[in-house]
Amino acid sequence: MLQLLGLNLKMQRYCYFMIIKNVFLPFLFLMKTKYILFRWFCAGMLACCSVLQVTGQFIARYANCDTVTSYINAKGTRDPIFIFNQTPAMKKGDLSLQQSELCTFKWYRFNDNDKKFELFDEVTDAMETSKNDLEEGGYKLTVTDRGETTPRDSFVAWLFMNPEFEFSLVKNVDEVPEFGFKNCYYTDFQISPIPNPSSFTYYNPVSLVQYILSNDIVKYTMQSENGEEIQIRPDKQDNNLYLRDYNPPRKDTQFTFRVYDKFGIVMNDRILYRTILPDVTIGEPDFPDESAPVPVKFSCNPSGLSILNREYVWRFDSRNKNGDSIVYNSDRLPPDIIEYTYYTPKTESYQVRVKVTSWWGCTYVTEPKLITVKPPSLEVANVFTPNNDGNNDYFKPAAVSLRRFEIWIYTRTGKRVYYYRGNDLRDWIGWDGRIENSGKEAAEGVYYYVIKAAGWDEPPTRNPQAGPYSGSFHLYR
Repeated sequence: MLQLLGLNLKMQRYCYFMIIKNVFLPFLFLMKTKYILFRWFCAGMLACCSVLQVTGQFIARYANCDTVTSYINAKGTRDPIFIFNQTPAMKKGDLSLQQSELCTFKWYRFNDNDKKFELFDEVTDAMETSKNDLEEGGYKLTVTDRGETTPRDSFVAWLFMNPEFEFSLVKNVDEVPEFGFKNCYYTDFQISPIPNPSSFTYYNPVSLVQYILSNDIVKYTMQSENGEEIQIRPDKQDNNLYLRDYNPPRKDTQFTFRVYDKFGIVMNDRILYRTILPDVTIGEPDFPDESAPVPVKFSCNPSGLSILNREYVWRFDSRNKNGDSIVYNSDRLPPDIIEYTYYTPKTESYQVRVKVTSWWGCTYVTEPKLITVKPPSLEVANVFTPNNDGNNDYFKPAAVSLRRFEIWIYTRTGKRVYYYRGNDLRDWIGWDGRIENSGKEAAEGVYYYVIKAAGWDEPPTRNPQAGPYSGSFHLYR
Protein backbone atom coordinates (compact mmCIF):
# COMPACT_ATOMS: atom_id res chain seq x y z
CA MET A 1 0.00 0.00 0.00
CA LEU A 2 2.88 2.38 0.79
CA GLN A 3 4.28 1.67 -2.64
CA LEU A 4 1.00 2.65 -4.19
CA LEU A 5 1.22 5.95 -2.36
CA GLY A 6 4.45 6.63 -4.24
CA LEU A 7 6.80 6.64 -1.23
CA ASN A 8 10.44 5.71 -1.66
CA LEU A 9 12.03 2.83 0.26
CA LYS A 10 13.45 5.02 3.05
CA MET A 11 10.10 6.60 3.72
CA GLN A 12 8.39 3.21 3.63
CA ARG A 13 10.74 1.87 6.33
CA TYR A 14 10.13 4.95 8.50
CA CYS A 15 6.36 4.47 8.27
CA TYR A 16 6.65 0.79 9.20
CA PHE A 17 8.77 1.74 12.24
CA MET A 18 6.26 4.31 13.45
CA ILE A 19 3.36 1.85 13.08
CA ILE A 20 5.18 -0.77 15.15
CA LYS A 21 6.21 1.77 17.81
CA ASN A 22 2.87 3.54 18.24
CA VAL A 23 0.42 0.65 17.63
CA PHE A 24 1.77 -2.85 18.16
CA LEU A 25 4.12 -2.22 21.10
CA PRO A 26 1.50 -0.42 23.27
CA PHE A 27 -0.98 -3.20 22.44
CA LEU A 28 1.48 -5.92 23.56
CA PHE A 29 2.33 -3.98 26.73
CA LEU A 30 -1.34 -3.64 27.59
CA MET A 31 -2.01 -7.35 27.08
CA LYS A 32 1.00 -8.25 29.26
CA THR A 33 -0.19 -5.91 32.02
CA LYS A 34 -3.66 -7.45 31.96
CA TYR A 35 -2.14 -10.92 32.13
CA ILE A 36 -0.05 -9.98 35.18
CA LEU A 37 -3.04 -8.41 36.91
CA PHE A 38 -5.12 -11.51 36.16
CA ARG A 39 -2.46 -13.75 37.73
CA TRP A 40 -2.33 -11.54 40.81
CA PHE A 41 -6.14 -11.65 41.09
CA CYS A 42 -6.26 -15.47 40.83
CA ALA A 43 -3.48 -15.81 43.38
CA GLY A 44 -5.31 -13.49 45.77
CA MET A 45 -8.57 -15.37 45.39
CA LEU A 46 -6.86 -18.69 46.05
CA ALA A 47 -5.16 -17.23 49.09
CA CYS A 48 -8.48 -15.90 50.43
CA CYS A 49 -10.23 -19.19 49.82
CA SER A 50 -7.40 -21.02 51.49
CA VAL A 51 -7.62 -18.77 54.53
CA LEU A 52 -11.39 -19.20 54.74
CA GLN A 53 -11.09 -22.96 54.52
CA VAL A 54 -8.45 -23.08 57.20
CA THR A 55 -10.24 -20.69 59.55
CA GLY A 56 -13.69 -22.34 59.29
CA GLN A 57 -16.62 -21.82 61.62
CA PHE A 58 -19.20 -23.82 63.51
CA ILE A 59 -22.29 -24.94 61.63
CA ALA A 60 -25.52 -26.19 63.23
CA ARG A 61 -27.56 -27.74 60.44
CA TYR A 62 -30.73 -28.32 62.45
CA ALA A 63 -30.84 -25.10 64.47
CA ASN A 64 -34.04 -23.08 64.16
CA CYS A 65 -32.25 -19.77 64.58
CA ASP A 66 -29.01 -18.34 65.95
CA THR A 67 -27.57 -15.28 67.62
CA VAL A 68 -24.24 -14.28 69.20
CA THR A 69 -22.92 -13.87 72.72
CA SER A 70 -22.84 -10.62 74.62
CA TYR A 71 -19.14 -11.05 75.40
CA ILE A 72 -16.28 -10.65 72.91
CA ASN A 73 -13.80 -13.51 72.64
CA ALA A 74 -9.99 -13.37 72.28
CA LYS A 75 -10.32 -13.08 68.48
CA GLY A 76 -12.29 -9.89 68.86
CA THR A 77 -15.51 -11.50 67.69
CA ARG A 78 -18.56 -12.99 69.38
CA ASP A 79 -19.26 -16.70 69.74
CA PRO A 80 -22.41 -18.15 68.16
CA ILE A 81 -25.48 -19.32 70.08
CA PHE A 82 -27.63 -21.87 68.25
CA ILE A 83 -31.27 -22.27 69.30
CA PHE A 84 -33.02 -25.59 68.78
CA ASN A 85 -36.79 -25.52 69.28
CA GLN A 86 -37.66 -28.80 70.96
CA THR A 87 -40.48 -30.83 69.47
CA PRO A 88 -41.34 -34.53 69.72
CA ALA A 89 -39.19 -35.05 66.62
CA MET A 90 -36.31 -32.78 67.70
CA LYS A 91 -34.88 -33.03 71.23
CA LYS A 92 -31.09 -32.56 70.74
CA GLY A 93 -28.69 -30.30 68.86
CA ASP A 94 -25.78 -30.67 66.42
CA LEU A 95 -22.46 -28.99 65.57
CA SER A 96 -19.96 -29.45 62.76
CA LEU A 97 -16.79 -27.79 61.46
CA GLN A 98 -14.77 -28.22 58.26
CA GLN A 99 -11.09 -27.49 57.45
CA SER A 100 -9.09 -27.58 54.22
CA GLU A 101 -6.33 -29.87 55.53
CA LEU A 102 -6.05 -32.95 57.68
CA CYS A 103 -6.21 -31.97 61.34
CA THR A 104 -6.75 -33.25 64.83
CA PHE A 105 -10.02 -32.12 66.42
CA LYS A 106 -10.65 -32.16 70.17
CA TRP A 107 -14.16 -31.70 71.52
CA TYR A 108 -14.80 -30.09 74.93
CA ARG A 109 -18.02 -29.51 76.86
CA PHE A 110 -18.56 -26.76 79.44
CA ASN A 111 -19.09 -28.08 82.97
CA ASP A 112 -21.56 -25.82 84.77
CA ASN A 113 -20.31 -26.95 88.17
CA ASP A 114 -16.56 -26.47 87.63
CA LYS A 115 -17.07 -23.68 85.11
CA LYS A 116 -14.53 -25.09 82.67
CA PHE A 117 -14.42 -27.06 79.41
CA GLU A 118 -13.78 -30.82 79.70
CA LEU A 119 -12.53 -33.06 76.88
CA PHE A 120 -15.01 -35.70 75.76
CA ASP A 121 -13.86 -36.76 72.26
CA GLU A 122 -10.93 -36.56 69.80
CA VAL A 123 -10.84 -36.99 66.03
CA THR A 124 -7.49 -37.38 64.19
CA ASP A 125 -6.47 -37.09 60.53
CA ALA A 126 -9.76 -35.59 59.41
CA MET A 127 -10.83 -32.53 57.48
CA GLU A 128 -14.31 -32.42 59.02
CA THR A 129 -15.89 -33.28 62.32
CA SER A 130 -19.51 -33.25 63.50
CA LYS A 131 -21.53 -34.19 66.56
CA ASN A 132 -25.22 -34.98 66.85
CA ASP A 133 -27.52 -35.52 69.83
CA LEU A 134 -25.78 -32.78 71.79
CA GLU A 135 -27.27 -31.59 75.06
CA GLU A 136 -27.81 -27.95 75.96
CA GLY A 137 -24.69 -26.05 77.00
CA GLY A 138 -21.31 -24.75 75.83
CA TYR A 139 -18.90 -26.56 73.47
CA LYS A 140 -15.32 -25.87 72.42
CA LEU A 141 -13.38 -27.42 69.54
CA THR A 142 -9.62 -27.11 69.06
CA VAL A 143 -7.90 -27.63 65.70
CA THR A 144 -4.27 -28.88 65.50
CA ASP A 145 -2.47 -29.24 62.18
CA ARG A 146 -1.13 -32.64 61.26
CA GLY A 147 2.28 -33.27 62.80
CA GLU A 148 1.89 -30.40 65.29
CA THR A 149 1.18 -30.56 69.02
CA THR A 150 -0.03 -27.02 69.64
CA PRO A 151 -3.58 -26.15 68.53
CA ARG A 152 -3.69 -23.72 65.65
CA ASP A 153 -7.22 -22.49 66.40
CA SER A 154 -10.16 -23.01 68.72
CA PHE A 155 -13.92 -22.39 68.40
CA VAL A 156 -16.66 -21.97 71.03
CA ALA A 157 -20.41 -22.30 70.56
CA TRP A 158 -23.42 -22.45 72.87
CA LEU A 159 -26.48 -24.62 72.29
CA PHE A 160 -29.91 -23.62 73.69
CA MET A 161 -32.67 -26.27 73.72
CA ASN A 162 -35.81 -24.12 73.60
CA PRO A 163 -38.61 -26.22 75.13
CA GLU A 164 -42.33 -25.90 74.41
CA PHE A 165 -44.14 -23.89 77.08
CA GLU A 166 -47.47 -24.45 78.76
CA PHE A 167 -50.42 -22.75 77.15
CA SER A 168 -54.16 -23.41 77.29
CA LEU A 169 -57.36 -21.54 76.60
CA VAL A 170 -60.12 -21.31 79.19
CA LYS A 171 -63.71 -20.51 78.33
CA ASN A 172 -65.61 -17.69 79.96
CA VAL A 173 -67.00 -18.40 83.43
CA ASP A 174 -70.42 -17.18 82.24
CA GLU A 175 -70.67 -20.02 79.74
CA VAL A 176 -74.08 -21.50 79.06
CA PRO A 177 -73.58 -25.30 79.20
CA GLU A 178 -75.05 -26.08 75.79
CA PHE A 179 -74.83 -22.83 73.88
CA GLY A 180 -71.65 -20.97 74.77
CA PHE A 181 -71.38 -17.52 76.33
CA LYS A 182 -74.29 -15.54 77.72
CA ASN A 183 -73.10 -12.07 76.76
CA CYS A 184 -74.67 -10.74 73.56
CA TYR A 185 -72.11 -8.02 72.82
CA TYR A 186 -68.69 -9.58 73.36
CA THR A 187 -66.90 -12.82 74.11
CA ASP A 188 -64.24 -13.25 76.76
CA PHE A 189 -61.39 -15.76 76.48
CA GLN A 190 -58.87 -16.50 79.21
CA ILE A 191 -55.31 -17.70 78.56
CA SER A 192 -54.06 -19.58 81.59
CA PRO A 193 -51.41 -19.88 82.77
CA ILE A 194 -49.54 -16.94 81.27
CA PRO A 195 -47.04 -18.41 78.77
CA ASN A 196 -43.53 -18.26 80.24
CA PRO A 197 -40.85 -19.47 77.81
CA SER A 198 -37.49 -20.63 79.14
CA SER A 199 -34.33 -18.52 79.16
CA PHE A 200 -30.73 -19.70 78.64
CA THR A 201 -27.62 -19.14 80.78
CA TYR A 202 -24.08 -19.06 79.34
CA TYR A 203 -20.63 -17.80 80.44
CA ASN A 204 -17.60 -15.96 79.19
CA PRO A 205 -15.06 -18.84 78.99
CA VAL A 206 -12.24 -16.58 80.20
CA SER A 207 -13.76 -14.33 82.87
CA LEU A 208 -16.64 -16.75 83.69
CA VAL A 209 -19.06 -13.85 83.80
CA GLN A 210 -22.62 -15.16 83.56
CA TYR A 211 -25.03 -13.99 80.87
CA ILE A 212 -28.74 -14.61 80.32
CA LEU A 213 -30.28 -15.10 76.88
CA SER A 214 -33.86 -14.10 77.60
CA ASN A 215 -36.87 -15.48 75.77
CA ASP A 216 -40.22 -13.73 75.59
CA ILE A 217 -43.63 -14.02 73.97
CA VAL A 218 -43.59 -11.73 70.96
CA LYS A 219 -47.01 -12.31 69.42
CA TYR A 220 -50.52 -13.58 70.15
CA THR A 221 -52.87 -14.37 67.27
CA MET A 222 -56.46 -15.52 66.81
CA GLN A 223 -58.01 -17.16 63.76
CA SER A 224 -61.58 -18.26 63.12
CA GLU A 225 -62.69 -20.89 60.66
CA ASN A 226 -61.98 -19.76 57.08
CA GLY A 227 -60.74 -16.44 58.47
CA GLU A 228 -57.42 -14.65 58.47
CA GLU A 229 -54.96 -14.92 61.33
CA ILE A 230 -55.00 -11.61 63.19
CA GLN A 231 -52.69 -10.35 65.92
CA ILE A 232 -54.27 -9.71 69.31
CA ARG A 233 -53.16 -7.98 72.51
CA PRO A 234 -54.58 -9.66 75.62
CA ASP A 235 -54.94 -7.79 78.93
CA LYS A 236 -53.17 -9.07 82.03
CA GLN A 237 -55.31 -9.44 85.16
CA ASP A 238 -54.79 -11.58 88.27
CA ASN A 239 -51.86 -13.46 86.72
CA ASN A 240 -54.04 -14.41 83.74
CA LEU A 241 -54.46 -13.07 80.24
CA TYR A 242 -57.89 -12.06 78.98
CA LEU A 243 -59.04 -11.36 75.46
CA ARG A 244 -62.36 -9.67 74.71
CA ASP A 245 -63.78 -10.04 71.22
CA TYR A 246 -66.43 -7.41 70.47
CA ASN A 247 -67.54 -9.13 67.28
CA PRO A 248 -68.80 -12.57 68.34
CA PRO A 249 -69.88 -14.77 65.41
CA ARG A 250 -73.51 -15.55 64.68
CA LYS A 251 -72.86 -19.23 64.13
CA ASP A 252 -70.95 -21.93 65.97
CA THR A 253 -67.30 -21.23 65.22
CA GLN A 254 -63.99 -22.84 66.14
CA PHE A 255 -61.23 -20.41 67.11
CA THR A 256 -57.52 -21.15 67.04
CA PHE A 257 -55.25 -19.14 69.32
CA ARG A 258 -51.48 -19.14 68.75
CA VAL A 259 -48.62 -17.88 70.91
CA TYR A 260 -45.20 -17.14 69.38
CA ASP A 261 -41.99 -16.88 71.38
CA LYS A 262 -38.85 -14.96 70.47
CA PHE A 263 -37.13 -17.93 68.83
CA GLY A 264 -39.99 -19.39 66.80
CA ILE A 265 -41.77 -21.81 69.12
CA VAL A 266 -45.50 -21.71 68.29
CA MET A 267 -48.06 -23.10 70.72
CA ASN A 268 -51.77 -23.23 69.91
CA ASP A 269 -55.08 -24.18 71.43
CA ARG A 270 -58.57 -24.41 69.94
CA ILE A 271 -61.98 -23.64 71.32
CA LEU A 272 -65.48 -24.14 69.90
CA TYR A 273 -67.67 -21.09 70.40
CA ARG A 274 -71.35 -21.98 70.51
CA THR A 275 -73.29 -18.88 69.62
CA ILE A 276 -76.42 -17.57 71.33
CA LEU A 277 -76.84 -14.77 68.81
CA PRO A 278 -79.82 -14.74 66.44
CA ASP A 279 -79.42 -14.56 62.71
CA VAL A 280 -81.51 -14.39 59.56
CA THR A 281 -80.84 -13.94 55.87
CA ILE A 282 -82.97 -11.75 53.59
CA GLY A 283 -82.70 -12.06 49.84
CA GLU A 284 -82.90 -9.18 47.37
CA PRO A 285 -86.50 -7.88 47.03
CA ASP A 286 -88.46 -8.88 43.93
CA PHE A 287 -90.95 -6.38 42.45
CA PRO A 288 -92.16 -5.59 38.88
CA ASP A 289 -91.41 -1.85 38.78
CA GLU A 290 -91.33 1.28 40.93
CA SER A 291 -94.83 2.49 40.09
CA ALA A 292 -97.37 2.38 42.94
CA PRO A 293 -98.81 0.11 44.03
CA VAL A 294 -95.55 -1.84 44.33
CA PRO A 295 -96.01 -5.49 45.40
CA VAL A 296 -92.70 -6.75 46.81
CA LYS A 297 -91.61 -10.29 47.60
CA PHE A 298 -88.93 -10.85 50.24
CA SER A 299 -87.16 -14.17 50.69
CA CYS A 300 -86.41 -15.16 54.27
CA ASN A 301 -84.11 -17.94 55.39
CA PRO A 302 -84.33 -18.78 59.12
CA SER A 303 -83.57 -22.47 58.50
CA GLY A 304 -81.35 -24.08 61.12
CA LEU A 305 -81.73 -21.07 63.42
CA SER A 306 -85.19 -21.68 64.89
CA ILE A 307 -83.62 -23.19 67.99
CA LEU A 308 -81.98 -19.83 68.75
CA ASN A 309 -84.43 -17.30 67.27
CA ARG A 310 -87.45 -16.53 69.45
CA GLU A 311 -89.01 -13.64 67.53
CA TYR A 312 -88.87 -12.07 64.06
CA VAL A 313 -90.17 -8.54 63.48
CA TRP A 314 -90.42 -7.34 59.89
CA ARG A 315 -90.40 -3.54 59.66
CA PHE A 316 -91.55 -2.23 56.28
CA ASP A 317 -91.08 1.51 56.96
CA SER A 318 -94.59 2.34 55.78
CA ARG A 319 -97.90 3.43 57.34
CA ASN A 320 -100.69 2.24 55.11
CA LYS A 321 -103.69 -0.05 55.12
CA ASN A 322 -101.52 -3.16 55.48
CA GLY A 323 -99.79 -1.87 58.60
CA ASP A 324 -96.11 -1.23 59.25
CA SER A 325 -94.76 -4.49 60.69
CA ILE A 326 -95.37 -8.20 60.92
CA VAL A 327 -94.35 -10.23 63.97
CA TYR A 328 -93.47 -13.92 63.94
CA ASN A 329 -92.30 -16.08 66.83
CA SER A 330 -90.96 -19.57 67.55
CA ASP A 331 -94.46 -21.04 67.28
CA ARG A 332 -95.14 -19.23 64.00
CA LEU A 333 -91.98 -19.07 61.91
CA PRO A 334 -91.89 -16.69 58.95
CA PRO A 335 -92.55 -18.30 55.58
CA ASP A 336 -89.83 -18.57 52.95
CA ILE A 337 -91.49 -15.74 50.94
CA ILE A 338 -93.03 -12.67 52.57
CA GLU A 339 -95.12 -10.28 50.45
CA TYR A 340 -95.79 -6.61 51.13
CA THR A 341 -97.29 -3.88 48.94
CA TYR A 342 -96.25 -0.22 48.95
CA TYR A 343 -98.88 2.29 47.87
CA THR A 344 -97.61 5.72 48.81
CA PRO A 345 -94.84 7.36 46.75
CA LYS A 346 -91.93 8.64 48.79
CA THR A 347 -89.07 11.01 48.07
CA GLU A 348 -86.56 8.70 49.75
CA SER A 349 -86.45 4.92 49.49
CA TYR A 350 -88.28 2.73 51.98
CA GLN A 351 -85.89 0.82 54.22
CA VAL A 352 -86.96 -2.72 55.06
CA ARG A 353 -85.32 -4.41 58.05
CA VAL A 354 -85.84 -7.51 60.14
CA LYS A 355 -85.16 -7.52 63.86
CA VAL A 356 -84.48 -10.97 65.31
CA THR A 357 -84.38 -11.78 69.03
CA SER A 358 -82.89 -14.96 70.49
CA TRP A 359 -84.04 -16.85 73.57
CA TRP A 360 -81.24 -15.13 75.55
CA GLY A 361 -82.45 -11.66 74.63
CA CYS A 362 -79.77 -11.02 72.03
CA THR A 363 -80.99 -9.00 69.06
CA TYR A 364 -79.86 -8.59 65.49
CA VAL A 365 -81.14 -6.09 62.91
CA THR A 366 -80.43 -6.78 59.26
CA GLU A 367 -79.01 -4.28 56.84
CA PRO A 368 -81.83 -2.39 55.10
CA LYS A 369 -83.24 -3.45 51.77
CA LEU A 370 -84.25 -0.37 49.75
CA ILE A 371 -87.60 -0.06 47.96
CA THR A 372 -88.29 2.92 45.71
CA VAL A 373 -91.82 4.10 44.89
CA LYS A 374 -91.80 6.87 42.29
CA PRO A 375 -94.09 9.93 42.51
CA PRO A 376 -97.06 10.23 40.09
CA SER A 377 -96.30 11.29 36.53
CA LEU A 378 -97.97 11.16 33.12
CA GLU A 379 -96.36 11.36 29.67
CA VAL A 380 -98.33 11.20 26.40
CA ALA A 381 -96.81 10.39 23.00
CA ASN A 382 -97.73 12.50 19.95
CA VAL A 383 -97.89 9.67 17.42
CA PHE A 384 -98.71 5.96 17.18
CA THR A 385 -98.91 3.43 14.35
CA PRO A 386 -101.47 0.62 14.81
CA ASN A 387 -100.29 -1.52 11.86
CA ASN A 388 -99.65 -4.75 13.81
CA ASP A 389 -95.90 -4.64 13.25
CA GLY A 390 -95.29 -5.08 16.98
CA ASN A 391 -93.94 -1.58 17.38
CA ASN A 392 -96.02 1.31 18.80
CA ASP A 393 -99.28 -0.48 17.94
CA TYR A 394 -101.17 0.93 20.97
CA PHE A 395 -101.76 4.44 22.17
CA LYS A 396 -101.03 4.26 25.91
CA PRO A 397 -99.75 7.16 28.02
CA ALA A 398 -96.75 6.36 30.19
CA ALA A 399 -98.21 6.67 33.67
CA VAL A 400 -96.47 6.16 37.03
CA SER A 401 -98.09 5.70 40.46
CA LEU A 402 -101.67 6.61 39.36
CA ARG A 403 -104.58 5.37 41.45
CA ARG A 404 -107.36 6.36 38.98
CA PHE A 405 -107.26 7.03 35.26
CA GLU A 406 -109.84 8.13 32.62
CA ILE A 407 -109.24 8.93 28.97
CA TRP A 408 -111.46 10.17 26.10
CA ILE A 409 -110.26 10.23 22.47
CA TYR A 410 -112.00 12.37 19.79
CA THR A 411 -111.68 13.07 16.11
CA ARG A 412 -111.04 16.57 14.78
CA THR A 413 -114.79 17.01 14.42
CA GLY A 414 -115.41 16.15 18.08
CA LYS A 415 -116.70 12.59 17.64
CA ARG A 416 -115.68 10.25 20.43
CA VAL A 417 -113.90 7.14 19.15
CA TYR A 418 -112.60 5.65 22.46
CA TYR A 419 -113.10 5.75 26.24
CA TYR A 420 -111.39 3.92 29.16
CA ARG A 421 -111.56 4.11 32.93
CA GLY A 422 -109.56 2.04 35.44
CA ASN A 423 -107.64 1.96 38.70
CA ASP A 424 -104.45 0.22 37.57
CA LEU A 425 -102.90 0.94 34.19
CA ARG A 426 -101.01 -2.35 34.35
CA ASP A 427 -104.30 -4.02 33.33
CA TRP A 428 -104.88 -1.70 30.31
CA ILE A 429 -103.07 -2.41 27.04
CA GLY A 430 -104.09 0.94 25.45
CA TRP A 431 -106.13 2.01 22.40
CA ASP A 432 -105.54 -0.23 19.38
CA GLY A 433 -106.76 2.35 16.82
CA ARG A 434 -110.29 0.90 16.37
CA ILE A 435 -113.50 2.88 16.82
CA GLU A 436 -115.38 1.83 19.97
CA ASN A 437 -118.47 -0.36 19.62
CA SER A 438 -117.81 -0.98 15.92
CA GLY A 439 -114.40 -2.60 15.59
CA LYS A 440 -113.61 -0.49 12.53
CA GLU A 441 -110.12 0.90 12.09
CA ALA A 442 -109.90 4.62 12.68
CA ALA A 443 -108.65 6.66 9.76
CA GLU A 444 -105.21 8.22 9.70
CA GLY A 445 -105.02 11.75 10.96
CA VAL A 446 -105.03 13.94 14.04
CA TYR A 447 -106.93 12.90 17.19
CA TYR A 448 -107.50 14.63 20.48
CA TYR A 449 -107.46 13.22 24.02
CA VAL A 450 -108.75 14.30 27.43
CA ILE A 451 -107.33 12.64 30.55
CA LYS A 452 -108.33 12.76 34.20
CA ALA A 453 -106.07 11.05 36.75
CA ALA A 454 -105.35 10.80 40.48
CA GLY A 455 -102.04 9.72 41.99
CA TRP A 456 -101.30 7.49 44.96
CA ASP A 457 -99.77 10.43 46.77
CA GLU A 458 -103.28 11.78 47.43
CA PRO A 459 -105.25 10.61 50.50
CA PRO A 460 -107.71 7.91 49.35
CA THR A 461 -110.60 9.41 51.37
CA ARG A 462 -110.55 12.66 49.39
CA ASN A 463 -111.13 10.89 46.06
CA PRO A 464 -109.47 13.72 44.11
CA GLN A 465 -109.51 14.09 40.35
CA ALA A 466 -106.49 15.65 38.69
CA GLY A 467 -106.76 17.23 35.32
CA PRO A 468 -108.16 17.29 32.84
CA TYR A 469 -105.10 16.96 30.63
CA SER A 470 -105.66 17.46 26.91
CA GLY A 471 -103.66 17.33 23.75
CA SER A 472 -103.40 15.83 20.28
CA PHE A 473 -101.56 13.03 18.51
CA HIS A 474 -101.20 11.61 14.98
CA LEU A 475 -102.37 8.19 13.90
CA TYR A 476 -100.41 6.61 11.03
CA ARG A 477 -100.77 3.18 9.51
